[in-house]
Amino acid sequence: MKNILISNLHNKDVEHFTSDFGLYLRRICDKPFKKLCNVFTNAHIIKPNKFCDLSDDEYFSQLSIDYIPLEQYDLKNGKNNIVVERYPNLEEDEPYIFVCNHTCPADIETVLNILDRNAYLVLGSIESLQYNPEMYLSWMNGMIPFDIMDKEQRKKVFEKMLRVLKSNSILIFPEGSHNYSPNKLVNNLFDGPVNLALKTNRKIVIITLVKDDQNNVSYIDVGNPIDVKNIAVDMNIDFDIEEEIEKYYVKSLSVLIRDQMATAVYHIIARHFKPLIRNDYNSIENDLRNQKIQDAFKKLKWDRDVFDAEYLVKKTKEEQEYEEVVRVLSGLIVNPDALLGLSNRSWVLSKLDIDNKDVSKQMRNYWLLTKETDVKQKILKRKK
Repeated sequence: MKNILISNLHNKDVEHFTSDFGLYLRRICDKPFKKLCNVFTNAHIIKPNKFCDLSDDEYFSQLSIDYIPLEQYDLKNGKNNIVVERYPNLEEDEPYIFVCNHTCPADIETVLNILDRNAYLVLGSIESLQYNPEMYLSWMNGMIPFDIMDKEQRKKVFEKMLRVLKSNSILIFPEGSHNYSPNKLVNNLFDGPVNLALKTNRKIVIITLVKDDQNNVSYIDVGNPIDVKNIAVDMNIDFDIEEEIEKYYVKSLSVLIRDQMATAVYHIIARHFKPLIRNDYNSIENDLRNQKIQDAFKKLKWDRDVFDAEYLVKKTKEEQEYEEVVRVLSGLIVNPDALLGLSNRSWVLSKLDIDNKDVSKQMRNYWLLTKETDVKQKILKRKK
């Protein structure tokens, strides 16, 4: 059953997806709303308040990566424990662009619980908007939903964010999809936050979250506000047209934002997660990926094939070209005389690796498998 009243919110234009009064009301009612969110999501927030006055470079240079036992924190059984390791001193009435990594189904509600001000959620999941009842709470908070597969809506969402940032903050997950990559601490970021910051002069605040599902603890680091216009970018490169200069500048800033986020992810993992032993797994990459997929299906309950949209990730031009080469060469029937005895076995294995890392494909395969299993079980029940 579709969510009543909000299921078509993504189709509203810039003037009607929210109202000026709605922006104002959400801004002044944020504190009582956060208390409601804490209760509704069963959150227990812990704030050690360490190093909050240090710059990011000072903080990470002084931060030990020694393992911290769970006993050091006042964790509550049965609660969604959230450890906020650092939170900067933000200007009271200033809107910010909060940028967070995308790690698990619960990261949206977790981050909204710890923000000190209203931030409209930028939501690219139409499936969640229309069928997840928890979206009513997101609507009360304020959100900007859009169809990530629709080119026109991707243009309009930028204009909607511009409107919100005149008075309120926004929360955006620029990885686009939950990050299930075994090779990247943070996936490539879409350029929206940087373009917004350049257009509005609003500062970016990086939020980094890693969740320990086994112990039901989320660890969050919130960095200091970043004025992207003050970041130096090496532009000593020859460009043919002005447009190439602008694209290179924006992408370079996005890479720097991503790298800073990845630094925070590394320090959280090093301090709060014990190393895994490869010999304990048949295939550590596949085993961990399957755990994430099963957890996603348990919490999000997908009923339709929406995985291309829900797990869309950004690929660089170099990554796209590499994958194309691998797919072409892996499909060749090798003629030893023509190719001097070159075997294409390595290319076949490389293509298999790419397919295994394609989260949308793996989600679809799991969904089809569970559907097939459900059908067989229903047939067996009828036969009995």
